[in-house]
Amino acid sequence: MGQIRAGELGVLRAGVPPETPAVTLRSLLDGLTTRAPGLDVELHELTTAEQVRMLAERTLDVGLVHHPVAADGLRFGAPVDVPLGVLLPRTSPLARGRAVTLASLADLDLVAAPRATAPGWHDHLLAVCRRHGWRPARVRPARNPEFLFGLVLAGGGVAVEPAAVARREPRMAWRPITDAPLAKRTSAAWPDRSAHPAAAMFGQLAAEVLGDAEPAAPAPPATSVPAERPWPVLFDTTG
Repeated sequence: MGQIRAGELGVLRAGVPPETPAVTLRSLLDGLTTRAPGLDVELHELTTAEQVRMLAERTLDVGLVHHPVAADGLRFGAPVDVPLGVLLPRTSPLARGRAVTLASLADLDLVAAPRATAPGWHDHLLAVCRRHGWRPARVRPARNPEFLFGLVLAGGGVAVEPAAVARREPRMAWRPITDAPLAKRTSAAWPDRSAHPAAAMFGQLAAEVLGDAEPAAPAPPATSVPAERPWPVLFDTTG
């Protein structure tokens, strides 16, 4: 019973954003295994809006959300800010420079996750773009990174993403923004009252993992059989 109250045993229902890189996800899972080997973690792939709703409904214990979040009854862990830049085709004239301004994107569309996935962040991004001279004629929704790449490579649109996203696609270039430094703020969130005893531990670990700007690459597979994880991993986009 003491281990359950300490969050070392039982089940923890946790959510992560769909775009979470594999190396970051692995670091998070390895950390959970190390800190609470007896804890069963049900990990769900969920947007910020889905996580906020499920946390309120008590069908999720803890999650990683993109700020700003307008919701009552939540406690947040230490936030991590990831710098953002412009993602564009390597063949674009804008890729010839070392950096870009938002005003230089005036004739281009914005490719971004649908507003419904993280309303606060979506509105903040558009407000910053407009303040600095870029009013996208269209915002093309893209939930999946591969779909986002396809829309950007097709021409006429760019995305505002972390540098790590560009490394997934060799035909992409990433350039920092000089006139309006942008960062995506992410933190753990969990119910303010009657929280799961492991929620704060998850939040601290998530801040450590997300704070590593360049997560270490996974080591080559060992010849021996890896130890079996003591928990199931469930991926779910339906909420």
